[in-house]
Amino acid sequence: MERAKPGQVIAGLRAGLDGMRSLRGFCAAAVALYCTAASAHFPSGYDLRVAHFDRAQGGLHVYLRVTLPLAVANRLGPRGADGYHEPAPFTVKRIESEHAFYYPDVARMRAEPGLLGEMIAAGHHIGTGKRELPADVLSVRIYPRGTVPPFNTLEEARQATAAGDVYPANAGEVDAAFVIVDTHLFCSSRDPISKFHISSTLDNRILGQQEVQNLLIDHLDGRDVVYKTTGLMKDPIHINPSRLSAAASFFRHGFEHFSFGTDHLLFVLCLALGATMFSQLVWRITGFTIGHAVSLTAGFFGYVPSGVWFVPAVEIGIAASIIVAAAVILVRVPRSEVLAWLTVAIGVVHGFGFSFALREILQIDGPHLAVSLGAFNLGVEVGQVLFAAVLWGLLQWLEREAARWRFGLERAVSGACVVVAVVWILERSQNLVAVTL
Repeated sequence: MERAKPGQVIAGLRAGLDGMRSLRGFCAAAVALYCTAASAHFPSGYDLRVAHFDRAQGGLHVYLRVTLPLAVANRLGPRGADGYHEPAPFTVKRIESEHAFYYPDVARMRAEPGLLGEMIAAGHHIGTGKRELPADVLSVRIYPRGTVPPFNTLEEARQATAAGDVYPANAGEVDAAFVIVDTHLFCSSRDPISKFHISSTLDNRILGQQEVQNLLIDHLDGRDVVYKTTGLMKDPIHINPSRLSAAASFFRHGFEHFSFGTDHLLFVLCLALGATMFSQLVWRITGFTIGHAVSLTAGFFGYVPSGVWFVPAVEIGIAASIIVAAAVILVRVPRSEVLAWLTVAIGVVHGFGFSFALREILQIDGPHLAVSLGAFNLGVEVGQVLFAAVLWGLLQWLEREAARWRFGLERAVSGACVVVAVVWILERSQNLVAVTL
């Protein structure tokens, strides 16, 4: 696969941003499980984050471009009497046709650009090892749609953050969703910086905008290394990691994602409860492993439907798989080879769920891709094998010490799993309907 040049990728994202169909701005309240009477539209498209990293004497220059919704959404005020959030800093709210629309507060942007830059700096954490580097805001420039300069190269990033007015004097009124903020930060360090990590606490999901496209370009020794990822970057992205550190990091991510994924845990719990022999459990875990390893890889590389319905549909499928596994306990399906093939199919569904998390932390264009992808898979496998082994040990103890209770316990637990899964299906079905309407 030919790697796109940084300029081509960024230009494509910027063109997509400028070409998005306007819904009159930064205007939407998230469609929650229980909706209020007030309603609004979702902002279309995605939010954008681009960063150029340039090492210098005494620290690291960071040239950061983010959309205004990403910068301020998590600072929205409480809901007012009209049912909509009070505006975040540097935005103003207007009620038009019984809907809330958010526009940039141009006067404040021109008066206090440094404060906006400090908000963006506070929302990003750059560090080496366990030490976070202090970030100083050197400049801030704000560009509404139609005035956005190129940000493809390091030189263009320098110019975009240094030249011209804070906010173009001749710019007309635009939606807040189509405003770009370029910030130049300098992270001080007494030691030379080779590798570092970056994460973010900025969160745009309160207004229903869930997709953030991130491009991080490391300018190291005359070569540009592109890290491309999707998501909020809550987990650190490691820039210029060693092969060993990349493997260790993604093994941990895989292990933690399985260990804290309640729906995955409940499914493996049902697999263990339904197994009457250790060989049955081995076949089921093996089938599950094969299935989700294939779909995890396919989902990560984007070989899946791109419609907004796909993620909630997969989540519904994962919940339904728990009902299937619990039903096996209740009816005592005897043929282990049939169940092995069934768990392969179910593993495919769960693998897509794993891939959604992986795409938020692993960069397709970053270094050590194969090592990181393999380590994430291995972390998931170790997590599920350890969990299944502990469950099997507990079941064998129960069989020895209180065999008469095992039958009832299996059915009670499987019944509880069915109830939980049905609730999840109802909730996730509402999400599916919300994104497809």
